[in-house]
Amino acid sequence: MNWANTEHDNQTMGLLDLARRLGMRAGAQPGAASVAPPAAPSPAPAQASQPGRQAGSASGARAQAPAAPSPAAPGDACRFFVYATGQVCVSERGLSAVEREVLRSIDQVLETPRALSSWIPRPPAVLPRLLACLRDDEASLREACALIRADPYLAAEVLRLANSARHQHGTPVTELERAVTRVGIDGLRRTVSASLVRPLFDTMREPLLGQALPRLWAHAQTKSDWCQAMAGDRGVDAFDAYLAGLTHNLGWIGALKALGRSASIQQAGSAQGYSTEFALALGRCSERMFGCSAEQWQVSEALSRLGAALRECSLEDLREALAQVLRQADAQATRELAAA
Repeated sequence: MNWANTEHDNQTMGLLDLARRLGMRAGAQPGAASVAPPAAPSPAPAQASQPGRQAGSASGARAQAPAAPSPAAPGDACRFFVYATGQVCVSERGLSAVEREVLRSIDQVLETPRALSSWIPRPPAVLPRLLACLRDDEASLREACALIRADPYLAAEVLRLANSARHQHGTPVTELERAVTRVGIDGLRRTVSASLVRPLFDTMREPLLGQALPRLWAHAQTKSDWCQAMAGDRGVDAFDAYLAGLTHNLGWIGALKALGRSASIQQAGSAQGYSTEFALALGRCSERMFGCSAEQWQVSEALSRLGAALRECSLEDLREALAQVLRQADAQATRELAAA
């Protein structure tokens, strides 16, 4: 096939469309640091103000994004905890003994980074190989097709996207090579990343984590769209930013798993809520867990550098452009979903 003369449709499918097909569209609960959210979550509607939801490209997403998204604020961390867990943050008291014990248990895990694999799911080994292919030339696209074909689920997703209304050009596509060229590099990178990362947010046995995972995934989708929309103005590679936003919440899986395994703190939390100080500290733990894991994944150089930085410094204190984009996108996604 002549890869130079292809149907190069650079429009990409919004991740909300992919999530809807996969049955992972999650409900968003309103909440603030000082109030309890409703007991039953409701599905989050698609919002026209969210970048990437109606436009299929990074430029389209950037055009829909506000010129100046609200900067991150201290209250965003508590707002996210309430949104993700459905619990209450109480500012009137400090850390309890059981809360301190949870934080100590996470510190012990972080002392042996190799142990993180049992706490935080690792992206499939094929992901960095595929992304490396999709950053290069024509010959690499052929290799990418071979890797995609080896995964029937991923191949089906690419074909489904190529035949969607967004990319349909009359004749249905049945060959993977034609599907790849119809979708375009940007669309393929987003589809590959979302399809391989999404299963990491599948429901687990712990009740608290099982409740939070759909919300973490919905938040990751919105955050990754915002990351891509903001990247250009900060001189950051748009796909590096997108990938950081898509995987950043994986650190919360480890943090909430530690919280869920403490029966005493679950009972206390359900009865009287968690301290604001604990919610903030757990957020920092999630950053460190993500940082240690991202450095080990070697998905991309940019993600590895971000991970190494987050092991030593909070996202709030980092001055690197990618970190600033991620922090602002994280806050923006929290405000949108927590208020829905």
